[in-house]
Amino acid sequence: MTRETDETGETNRNIETTDARMPVRNSRRRFLQLGASALAATTLGASSAAAQDAVTEACGSSDTLDVGDGDFLLINNEWGADVDMCIWAAGDGTYGYEWATRTAGGEPNYPEVLLGTKPWGTESGVDAFPVPRGDVDELELTFDVDVAIDGENWNLAEEWWLMDGKPNADGPHTHEIMLVLDWGDEHSHGDPVAPGAIEDAHGNVIDHWVSYDSGGTDADFHIFRLADPTTSGTVDLTAIMSYVETEIGGVSDDLLLSGIEVGNEYWSGTSGDVTFNTLDVAINGQTYSSGDGSTVDDGDNGDDSDGDGSDGDSGDGGDRDVPAWTPDEIYTAGDQVSHDGAVWEAQWWTRGQEPRDEAWYVWQRVE
Repeated sequence: MTRETDETGETNRNIETTDARMPVRNSRRRFLQLGASALAATTLGASSAAAQDAVTEACGSSDTLDVGDGDFLLINNEWGADVDMCIWAAGDGTYGYEWATRTAGGEPNYPEVLLGTKPWGTESGVDAFPVPRGDVDELELTFDVDVAIDGENWNLAEEWWLMDGKPNADGPHTHEIMLVLDWGDEHSHGDPVAPGAIEDAHGNVIDHWVSYDSGGTDADFHIFRLADPTTSGTVDLTAIMSYVETEIGGVSDDLLLSGIEVGNEYWSGTSGDVTFNTLDVAINGQTYSSGDGSTVDDGDNGDDSDGDGSDGDSGDGGDRDVPAWTPDEIYTAGDQVSHDGAVWEAQWWTRGQEPRDEAWYVWQRVE
């Protein structure tokens, strides 16, 4: 349900601005009446003493901005209704969007950030996507999003498409798969068809919420949700991929995974102000990062204290308080362990793989 409109024409629109336009937590920007020229992407705050105070904004339907060093594409996806809505990217790396109160009904709007491609060709230009589904051994999403939404019919949702051909104008997709991360009280697909259907590598419990024969397109549409909704964390998306393969079926290894998109679907009666602090995607050993690098708790970092004021056994890696590697522990990208007299850092999710010096291996020596 996320196809952006094909509109390219410009219309007058209300756009909010501030002098510096840095995103401020828990504050809503002011909308000012501007003309059609404001629909082009504009750098605001250029007179600020600090260059990082500049914010680029775009308010036209389907306008885009490059974020995350150009790997991600932020899209002002005004799909369901004409709304005063703008996307923005700040000099500190954060980015997001905001919209005035939507009064029209109909399909949702879905301002979003995209890594990879869409079936009909919109793409951010990275080599990792599209990729055959059978070649995906690792696919993780790490996110930290500030969501301030008035109204109750909305969600924060991640999704991807499976395609039986290269992207083209006709959209060669067969499946649309959505994971709802958080949602308002009025957003519902009824009781989940399979509550607690999945538990991923990070301990997230995921419900199979509903499946439809079609959504915004003719593709089979499968919706999942986090049983414990959140706007911050890490999710192993291969767990959903495996469930679709084994429990739903109809997905061959050669279907192409389009990419990853994350945004807010919203319907009538809502207004919003959303900031992405972190949105990272790890796929097959490659991590694409965006945002300002805010720390995200992925649910794996428990209290390792021994009760003596230390952070745990330093193992055999020297004087640093780095835990010893254990074969049964789950590690994710950035975790460090000590083993064989050295400190090692995980490059992606792993369990049971012993640290050793090897090119392109999950463990890399840091000390």
